[in-house]
Amino acid sequence: MNKKYTHITLNAYLPSLLTGLKSNGINTEPFFNNRFLKKLDLYDPNKYIPNILLDDLLISITDKIGVDCLASEFNEHFKSTKMGSVSNHLYKSPNFLCFLEGVIKYQNVIRTNYFVNLKTTGVISRFSVKVDEAKGRGKLITEEIDIVRILDAFMLVGGKNFVPIEMGITSTTSYHLESIFPKGNYTLKLNQDESWILFNTSLLSKKVPDILGNANSINNTYLATEFKIERLLESFKPGYIPRLEEISEMLNISSRTLERNLQKEGTHFLNIKKRLLRRKPCFF
Repeated sequence: MNKKYTHITLNAYLPSLLTGLKSNGINTEPFFNNRFLKKLDLYDPNKYIPNILLDDLLISITDKIGVDCLASEFNEHFKSTKMGSVSNHLYKSPNFLCFLEGVIKYQNVIRTNYFVNLKTTGVISRFSVKVDEAKGRGKLITEEIDIVRILDAFMLVGGKNFVPIEMGITSTTSYHLESIFPKGNYTLKLNQDESWILFNTSLLSKKVPDILGNANSINNTYLATEFKIERLLESFKPGYIPRLEEISEMLNISSRTLERNLQKEGTHFLNIKKRLLRRKPCFF
């Protein structure tokens, strides 16, 4: 089974994107061609969506609007500041090193199949983000959005005139992304297996701008099935209680396998639902 079907992603930029499309007079209803998309709360940046549904939604938006590159055409909605509590927390970092270490620490809060890394070798450092799933159009759109978010953070800290030493992107072409790239002389490598940026290590000591107000606390987490199920339950609109079979269908995994995975972690679907109802009795 493809790993992408058992992973989830923070809504993050979706509220900004969907609201922005509406404000431009675009009817967003046709984008929700999957019945679960209509049941999830996609307007809360701190809630979650299964990766497979996010891929379908981004592809649908791209096709129905008729744009070549969602990341470049609507880049104002894909900023590093648009990740809800995660952004609020990161932008309270005292310096860029702490900021990037925070991204690494909370990588699986942002997306449960993210692999983020920072490697420093003397005066040169390398920051990379990899999405661990099979190649596909939805994955490529996501990776292009990641480039926007990465560059936004680097330019907020390094200034609008920030120029990397080298960059790598997963796309096989760069023409549709040129509007979001920094201006200057640097090497750009295409068709990479991850998105990455090579930069001067001195940037790590730069102060991070305090642009989002008070920091919100977030919980570090892991790749456990229990975490994914609990986050998805919280991501449904109030008034709807999904069944185990619906959750398993969303993740494209059998309900028997899902329950078996939960049992290995010492819990059950019913326990997770009861815990959520006790914590948020008015949620449903």
